[in-house]
Amino acid sequence: MASEENIVLKTQSLSKEYKSGPVFFQKKVRAVIDLTLDVRRGEVFGFLGPNGAGKTTTLHMLAGISRPTAGGIEIFGKPFRCGQIWPLSRIGYVPESTYLPADMTMTELLSFFARLYGLPGATVRERIASMFEMIGFVLRERATFVRSLSMGQRRLLDLALALVHDPDLIFFDEPTVYLDPLAVERFRGIIGMLKKKGKTIFLSSHTLPLIERLSDRVAVIARGRLLRVASAQDFAAEGGLEPIFLQLVKGAS
Repeated sequence: MASEENIVLKTQSLSKEYKSGPVFFQKKVRAVIDLTLDVRRGEVFGFLGPNGAGKTTTLHMLAGISRPTAGGIEIFGKPFRCGQIWPLSRIGYVPESTYLPADMTMTELLSFFARLYGLPGATVRERIASMFEMIGFVLRERATFVRSLSMGQRRLLDLALALVHDPDLIFFDEPTVYLDPLAVERFRGIIGMLKKKGKTIFLSSHTLPLIERLSDRVAVIARGRLLRVASAQDFAAEGGLEPIFLQLVKGAS
């Protein structure tokens, strides 16, 4: 059992409902239902579920983008509510999809994000250089406009934008979408580097091999409900994550 001071993120009975359908025939949809979990300092916490399980909705609440219908969130030991900005300098967030300004260069965009977080000029330059090295862009590529980037290159830029201010807690939502095998290998290296630095990583994906390979603990979610949380070693000892995941998800259908 993790001590309270070792818990970076905690949810208690977190729920999200919304209405769907035509105006006069709307139905209530329960996207996330009574989600209670904790994420420990320095771990890679895998959040695994099929499409439509409630993963992105959960991340939107954890990152302060969406207000929960019920329940609570604690980050760094303090209650956190939608709209509060106090923890944002310590949080990085890679959403499933982004809409980056096409007429900015990569360097301009990284500089803009770094300054939003209040980094001083000398630090901005150092962090930008570090981010380009991390995602593998050489000097001549750094003045490339966003509109000229491939989808995979944009995804790597998403990673750099989320990490430029050196956050302590990073949320990843389907981070390897659009990445080719070489870029996926680079991403795995980035996760390893962050873990060595003691960063806490919340890794959300439906890609089972990615979660199984990188995570210290794995939470399985389906139809908005948390089905199980266990260490990667526990899943392996019981026959592997894949058969257990399939059994849990099919049982929740």
